[in-house]
Amino acid sequence: MRLIRAARFAALSALSAGIYSLFVLRPFYLQSVQAQHAWWLAEDSLWQWRLGGWLWMMTIFAWMILLVALKHYYAPAHRISTALQSGLVVVGAILLIISVLAGTNRFGLTGILSDGQPGETFAIYENLVEYFALAFLGAGMLMGGAVTTWICVDLVVLEKLPTSWMVPGAVAGVLAFLSPFLLPDLRHLLIALLAYFAWCAVLGLRLSLPAAYPDLE
Repeated sequence: MRLIRAARFAALSALSAGIYSLFVLRPFYLQSVQAQHAWWLAEDSLWQWRLGGWLWMMTIFAWMILLVALKHYYAPAHRISTALQSGLVVVGAILLIISVLAGTNRFGLTGILSDGQPGETFAIYENLVEYFALAFLGAGMLMGGAVTTWICVDLVVLEKLPTSWMVPGAVAGVLAFLSPFLLPDLRHLLIALLAYFAWCAVLGLRLSLPAAYPDLE
């Protein structure tokens, strides 16, 4: 049941972060540079952006728990590929966390750097920090998408879980893997998030899951 609870936690965290980003952060992100400069100066508005960052941090944590739970229950621990998958999960999570931290705090940082400077200077600093955040986001999505797809395909090849259950996770992983080539366009990540949520829901709505080693039961 722990795997089912991990899938439910992952689904809820992804849904919360996605909805919050779409309806709270996106309207602000589409504002002009001058409006953004004034926005971060308002302390009562900064918490909204930071809350979005913490929601995405929770989503990354839930993703790690889900993949670790899948590997713990179904992937043989002695395989070299299992160890490589564990390493990719950690590397991908670290890169994504750096991206979230940079994106979450970029308005405070650019505000400090451009204090007293004209709006054009603020735009330069803001774009620099955003480029840094997007670079780490692309790298993290590439690593995370690769290992997510790998684990989904691996469990199907090992005949541990049905193919139909793993298809949404593999689709989400492939779309995330393509991020370095598609950013800063984020539309593919929206589709990936929907596929990831569907995958988590498929696993999380089960009352039970297939046994890892039915021959031993």
